[in-house]
Amino acid sequence: MLLSIAAILQIFWGIVPSASKLVIEEIPVELYIAIRWSISATIFWLYLLISKKLKPIKVEKVLQASLLGVAGYAISSIGMLKGLKLGGVNNFALMSALGPAITTLMAILILKERPQKLFVLALLLSFLGMVIVVLGKFQISNLAIAGVSALFILFAQVCEALVFVYSKKLKQHIDTIQYLAIAQLSAALFMWGLQLTSFRQFDQIYNLSTMGVYALLFCSVFACTLCYAVLYWLLNHMEGHKLALFDGLHVLSAFLFGYFLFDEKVSSLMLTGGLLLLIGMTLGNLPIGVDLKKMK
Repeated sequence: MLLSIAAILQIFWGIVPSASKLVIEEIPVELYIAIRWSISATIFWLYLLISKKLKPIKVEKVLQASLLGVAGYAISSIGMLKGLKLGGVNNFALMSALGPAITTLMAILILKERPQKLFVLALLLSFLGMVIVVLGKFQISNLAIAGVSALFILFAQVCEALVFVYSKKLKQHIDTIQYLAIAQLSAALFMWGLQLTSFRQFDQIYNLSTMGVYALLFCSVFACTLCYAVLYWLLNHMEGHKLALFDGLHVLSAFLFGYFLFDEKVSSLMLTGGLLLLIGMTLGNLPIGVDLKKMK
């Protein structure tokens, strides 16, 4: 049952990059991030207040959740969306296949989860796949676009992986919904703070078309609220590195939506690199455990 939920979640989550692309073609990335986390955080806080499930939390834990929220929902979103805007949906989807390898590595190093025997090979294949995707993107664009978009996405994936594993520890002390409410509100306030002090993009919200508004609401309500709630609920019942396996479905789904909706060019090298990334992700999560102590 849990495996089916994880699979369905990632397939539908694959729509989000295409929907986000529609939004960031009309308004700046930073403004989009501020709006979407504001909407999702409001939904979580309303749920907590209406259901009367708001519990007292130590100030130390609130600060930790806030920091994770800024890193995982604000800063990483900037990297992800900049990479998406620059490189396109298909490049973003293929590069996203590197995420599970990074998350798995963090889960093993920080959470001391049991790695897989083939993990080193999987990591090498994932890194090679990423390089090939960049070279493939270079074939149909240029080195600046390929390299910079890859760096943006890689930076965001490292941030997300760190937040993913540290949040698992923190959520032993904070309810999942309350954690998400705090983290996303912190991200929203951080981004609005940047709007007030640096970006000042408020007037550009009027550039949103009707389709852009629908896409923004879809990402805010479906992806930022429902999907994250289900993801962190699953994290309570599945090991982090096993849950990361299902990111492959997200990659394939996002790629297909990007291909059919935007008719983006894809080179054979990009597909080869994406395949290597998916193979690496699968090998790194095969159910062949080995204790860390035995590896030393």
